[in-house]
Amino acid sequence: MSHTSAGTDTVTAPSAPLSQLRLTRFKTFRDAVLPLAPLTVLIGRNSSGKSNALDGLDVLSRLAEGEEIRDALDGRRRDTGSVRGGLEGCPPHGEDVFTLGCTVDTPWEAPAHLDVTVQVHPDVRIVSERLTGPTYGGHKVLFETLPPQPDSGDIGIKWYNGKPGRRPHASLRCDRLLTTQLPTRLPALSDPEREVVEVAEVVTGALRGVFHLDPVPHLMRQYVPARDAELRRSAENLSAAVSRVAERDPAEFDRLVAGLRRIAEHPIEQVRTTRSDLGDVMLLVDEGGGSVTPARELSDGMLRFLAVSTALLTGRHGVAIGTEPGTEPSLTLVVEELENGLHPSQASLLLELLHEASAREHTQTLVTTHSPALLSALTGADHRGVVVCDRDTATGRSRLQQLTDLEGYSAAMAEGRLGDVITRGLLPGRPPERDYTEFDRLLGID
Repeated sequence: MSHTSAGTDTVTAPSAPLSQLRLTRFKTFRDAVLPLAPLTVLIGRNSSGKSNALDGLDVLSRLAEGEEIRDALDGRRRDTGSVRGGLEGCPPHGEDVFTLGCTVDTPWEAPAHLDVTVQVHPDVRIVSERLTGPTYGGHKVLFETLPPQPDSGDIGIKWYNGKPGRRPHASLRCDRLLTTQLPTRLPALSDPEREVVEVAEVVTGALRGVFHLDPVPHLMRQYVPARDAELRRSAENLSAAVSRVAERDPAEFDRLVAGLRRIAEHPIEQVRTTRSDLGDVMLLVDEGGGSVTPARELSDGMLRFLAVSTALLTGRHGVAIGTEPGTEPSLTLVVEELENGLHPSQASLLLELLHEASAREHTQTLVTTHSPALLSALTGADHRGVVVCDRDTATGRSRLQQLTDLEGYSAAMAEGRLGDVITRGLLPGRPPERDYTEFDRLLGID
């Protein structure tokens, strides 16, 4: 494990990807796990719980910024607004607490695990939190909470210091994620304590690197300040983001324009920006012959495609994620209903961009889709990252299962491409009655 040297106060947190989201008690989920691959495709029928799963990731990401819980989840001080349903919508129906967790693949010998339980009523507070991770002494509980005191605004914790006997104790504010408070509140006087801080920063860094892209086309049709160039969640500053790509990376910009040409039914000669007297910018699509279409007149589908492709092409350097000075955070790009506004024939182009983004160092993508064309375009190797979400008809609880683990997966795939299989309702199915090892091999699944 890489540490800072003894006697120093500087902790450098390297990039690390998320590998698992735990929806222990959250909205419609109980004890569900969402595995996160370089490319994760979450599929399922309407109201199955897909959006709830993404909300769980959004909640952890917001809490990792260090804000007070209510401010973070109700969006009081955010231009992104509240998490869907707000703070009150996070606990399962009829309950007053919710529990979430995540696993981060650290650069060291073992992953780190964070689990947190938040009480919503009668007051908002952390009631339990635990961080485990790698140290020179092995995988340890790095810190955990003590039983909460109902009338106190603080909660006690004990942490690992590498010494035998009773662990040291301290009190932290219970109105925000405790892991975010460790770097400033833990004494960190020894190497083991610095290990605790370092792992905490890696975990919160991975969570702050989650970026939910939810393009809102009507917001993209205005002039925006040229300096506002890191793509925001709504993509309202798309014109500035694309303008910066054109200035800083002409090759990347050419790829963006090439993709736009592939989805358009009319010729596109070039994409450029125009500036107002105040220095604000707006996208223009030059169709040749003197025909120029400004962003305010572009179709919803074209604007949405530009937003998604800009995020996929630029990665962590082009989107507005919470970063600390001098750090290179990982990026988890989340896009719900990826295919919205696009014709099914463009599925292969979207998949090209997804594969490229997912192959980039410190970048992973998580998307939901209902598109049979996109699902059919997935390779056999991609199937390992496909997760099926459904609801238990008896309990109403949402469930998550990897596609390749479904009973009858191989038999169903023998019937055709994934999009066709899903459309025909062949998954989940009955267990196969014969060995499909060779079929799996041909699909690229082992």
